[in-house]
Amino acid sequence: MPKFQSGMEEMLDMFVFETGDLLEKLDDILMRTEQEDTIETDDMNEIFRTMHTIKGSAAMMGLSNMSTLAHAVEDLFFIIREDPSVTYDKPALYELLFASSDNLKNELENIQDESIPLSDFSELEGKIHAFADVMKGGAAPAETAAPTGKSEDKLDYDGIFEDGEDEAILTYKITYSQSCAMPSMRALVLMRALGKIADVHKTFPDDLDADSADDDISEKGLYIKLTTGSAEQVEQLFKDALNVESVKKIDRPKKEEAPKQEQAAAAPAAQTGEAPKPAPAKKAAPKKAPEKHEQAMMSVKLEKLDRLLDLVAEIVITEGSVMSSPDIRNAVGNFDRFNKSARELKKLTDELQDVVMSIRMVPVSTAFQKMNRVVRDMNTKLKKNVTLAFVGQETEVDKSIVDLLNDPLMHIVRNAVDHGIELPEERAAAGKTEPPTVTLSAGYDSSEVVISCKDNGAGMDRNKIMAKAKKNGLLTKPESEYTDKEVFNFVVAAGFSTNEQITEYSGRGVGMDVVKQNLEKVGGKLIVDSVFGEGSTFTIRIPLSLSIVDVMSIDVGKTNFSIPVGSINEAFSCTPDKYIKDSDGNEFIMQRGEAIPLIRLGKHFHIDDAIEDVTKGIMIECENVNSRAILMADRITLDQQVVVKPFPAAMGDMKLKEAGMSGCSVLGDGSITIILDIQEIMA
Repeated sequence: MPKFQSGMEEMLDMFVFETGDLLEKLDDILMRTEQEDTIETDDMNEIFRTMHTIKGSAAMMGLSNMSTLAHAVEDLFFIIREDPSVTYDKPALYELLFASSDNLKNELENIQDESIPLSDFSELEGKIHAFADVMKGGAAPAETAAPTGKSEDKLDYDGIFEDGEDEAILTYKITYSQSCAMPSMRALVLMRALGKIADVHKTFPDDLDADSADDDISEKGLYIKLTTGSAEQVEQLFKDALNVESVKKIDRPKKEEAPKQEQAAAAPAAQTGEAPKPAPAKKAAPKKAPEKHEQAMMSVKLEKLDRLLDLVAEIVITEGSVMSSPDIRNAVGNFDRFNKSARELKKLTDELQDVVMSIRMVPVSTAFQKMNRVVRDMNTKLKKNVTLAFVGQETEVDKSIVDLLNDPLMHIVRNAVDHGIELPEERAAAGKTEPPTVTLSAGYDSSEVVISCKDNGAGMDRNKIMAKAKKNGLLTKPESEYTDKEVFNFVVAAGFSTNEQITEYSGRGVGMDVVKQNLEKVGGKLIVDSVFGEGSTFTIRIPLSLSIVDVMSIDVGKTNFSIPVGSINEAFSCTPDKYIKDSDGNEFIMQRGEAIPLIRLGKHFHIDDAIEDVTKGIMIECENVNSRAILMADRITLDQQVVVKPFPAAMGDMKLKEAGMSGCSVLGDGSITIILDIQEIMA
């Protein structure tokens, strides 16, 4: 990649962000219009504008390869816009468009690494130009060469000089070098700098944002009319500007004879002996001050938001340390003012956290929409005609979660299309009439985001999976003791694959185990379910926030645990008449006429000094999307906010998550608390 000029580095992040966003929107348009009979005018104009913008921005950054590729695509749509009746091979056109989009995206990923040279897009550009030539019936390119043999003094635009114009107005002609890929953008930058030392009255062409501005400036040059107190400073600015080849001051032509209209008007006056009255001088219209508009939105680097969230997390920890300080608890006296200030601090801290989190929230659709392209490409090669459906894509999650979801979703969707969905003849033989569909859905469950990928394909064969697991030596107990959930979870084990044929998308057993590991690093998990012959569902559960959660801290023996408040319905003491034990030894607590299963946390975690008498402990009723249960602890210590930290990678073999522990946190007094995964414990 090129070494960017001084001052351009800070523009690079914005260029990458804005160009990436434009390319994502371009893919959305292409996906939507690919199956339509014709491209609507609005979509055509949007594609043209997108490529025009990328062309200019890339040229501004000195990325000539991206600029020329975007220019080639822009030329294609210029032909279609100018002649809507032109005929072309639409599938071939879209293959070129998708290839261009992919190449531009790949270049964006490598743009900040100076060791990677600029990609050569000349082969793709050649295909685009050849396609354009076919569309034009072999005619010469649309661009016309600049006319030759012009007189040096001939003006390239009409109306540059007007009668009655202020003599102080200066006129300059700027000529850009032929290597300048985007002269209109260079002109806009020049205008911005010029505005600090001069008053610009008019430019030719007048609209530097117009689609034709580049061609006009390349062919005729850029004319600028201005007034200034220092012509030398202005001319030096022109000469120092990038890609400027020549600067020429244009003088107003001298009037050698009166215009014909004035001579005609003077003739009758001479006959009557009256002198003609001079025409009143035109007064220049007062310049209207530009309206000032406050900027309503701005872009911020994600790393700054990450730093802000880290600071809020530290504030939460410090606040807890102050509130639980032994010096305060053991002090004697009136602490009304301290308690009032502490409550106010807690209120402000909560509000600050809410604001920071709301800034980071984005709809999950930003991850979902990218899967359209994955399914489209797989349909092209596998001929399965899969439809991708979305449910709940407006669900908002933390930006870091959306970034985390991109790779797992891609693996899961590819797996669903390649493994899950059958070929058309296989679906017909199985009597399936509904279209092959993969559905991505998103929603909330207490303090978690739940993302699922469901297909209506062949489902998983339990016996086949067990046989493969046995062959690979994955079984740790008799086959008859494995539940369906445990069997289906073998498919996310490293190196496990039931595909008999290896394709470019799957079959090597690589990918799903990595998905599972990456999710577990941030306290998430992957759950697999399937019905043979009907389809499979892969569910991702990730904490709603990867940083700060409201919890209820409890003690079980001498061990402290924290339960996310979003999972708790209520906490209460148990009386002897509410306790039930059936003939199989299962324990229940009666609540409002319903027997709810009892889970003793002391027994679950093998804590010997935990309270066993249900009447002396505390009961905590918890609920998830599927079930309810009552957890028994020794006592409640306090409600607080904690900063969630995932377990170290070195503890990955200890199966902490399978035991129902999602992470840990440091309390205000410096002790460690374990954050419980209620979903896993209740399962």
